[in-house]
Amino acid sequence: MRLKFAAIANVLILHWLSSLGSAFSETPAPAALPTSSSLSPDKQWEYKCAEYGLGQCAPEIVKAGTTQVVLDLADLPSGSAASQAEVVWAPDSKRLAFNYSPPHAHHTTFESVAFYQLRGDKWVALHSPVDDVSEGTQLVQPLKEHLPKGFKPRRCAPNRDVLKLRNWSDANTAILYAPCYGHASGQLEAAFLFTLKFDGAGKWKIVKTHRMSEKEVEEKEKGE
Repeated sequence: MRLKFAAIANVLILHWLSSLGSAFSETPAPAALPTSSSLSPDKQWEYKCAEYGLGQCAPEIVKAGTTQVVLDLADLPSGSAASQAEVVWAPDSKRLAFNYSPPHAHHTTFESVAFYQLRGDKWVALHSPVDDVSEGTQLVQPLKEHLPKGFKPRRCAPNRDVLKLRNWSDANTAILYAPCYGHASGQLEAAFLFTLKFDGAGKWKIVKTHRMSEKEVEEKEKGE
């Protein structure tokens, strides 16, 4: 009788241990950091964000096929925000735009852009459209003078401040995207495209401002 009871107890214990192991095996593992890599059109340079901690990575430009860092971008984004940053290469691979998220308060959105140009064999920082921002949103300074007459950028909510490169239309022309979200509604009320023209030295000027139509905004929001 004792042997029978012991056998039953052993079976119950083994069953319990088996279900416990199954429960542990079904526990989802922490999400892996997204792999971020972008090769330049001429395949000479590569953007990488090398993981160094849970949800953290160091963005950098390296010589393609090597670990030689030619441009350290780690000073721009911070922490987990770096994994969401992106590099957009000019068609000739001589310039790049870095869309990133600088440090900002929780429950807010802040996205900005930095430009770099290849001079010889070195990548150097260029003047940014937002280098001189001291107050308000990025639409207030220094882009305000390029906005359509009658539009007041101070109506845009500062807790959703976005300025990013949309695309390069050619090697010397960059298109910036700047949405405006309402203070009260929090909804997208307007959006602008700024056309930047670069000269050989990397200096740029805004040559065109386009206020997007409702249809264009809807398509942009849908990711079309």
